[in-house]
Formats: sequence, structure tokens, C-alpha cells
Amino acid sequence: MKEVTKEARTFDGGITPEQVEAMKSKHRKVFRVDIVDGEDTHVGYFKRPDFATIKAITKISKTDEVEAGKVLFDNCWLGGSAELRDDAVLFMAVQVQLGKLVNGCIGSLKNL
Repeated sequence: MKEVTKEARTFDGGITPEQVEAMKSKHRKVFRVDIVDGEDTHVGYFKRPDFATIKAITKISKTDEVEAGKVLFDNCWLGGSAELRDDAVLFMAVQVQLGKLVNGCIGSLKNL
């Protein structure tokens, strides 16, 4: 029996390096999220959330964390693999990464 090997594929929505540069020019900070699913990699591009988005996700997360994740995803999404939004398992993996985006800055407090 002949062994069939599956080639690794990347799904990125056809986003070009030029489009990424345009995103960075417009939004200042752009983040690439890579989710590996078996042999496939799904790529999504996201901007930082604004105050309105953070306020909405904070309010909604008190009753429905998944819905809050959808609000965060939809308001920060710039492009990439549509499966990241449509596939529940991929979507939840993205949420872990977007949580780092919201809480990713490091601060310090110093008593002077």
C-alpha cells in the first residue's frame, strides 16, 4: 500500500506583504495570529482593540465569554483565513491569542 503524505498548507486569505504594510500604516500595530491545525496553518491579522471594543467585551463577558470573543474578533479583524471565525475550535484558539493582545502590555508601579 502506498503511503499518502499530506502537504502542509497555509491559509492566509491571500494577504500580501504590501497589504500588511498598509494595515500597519493605518493601525500602527498589527498582529499576526498563526493557528496550527494538524498539517495546516491558518493565519489572521488583527489590530489593537479600541476603547469601545474593550468596553463592549468587558460588559458582554460577564454573561457570555464566547460572544465577547466574537465581538473582540470582529472589531479587531483585518483579514486572513475565514476559517478562524467559522470553525469553533480554530476560533477558540484565536481567543487565547487575542487575550494576550488585550493584556499584553507590561506596566510597573513605583513608589517615589
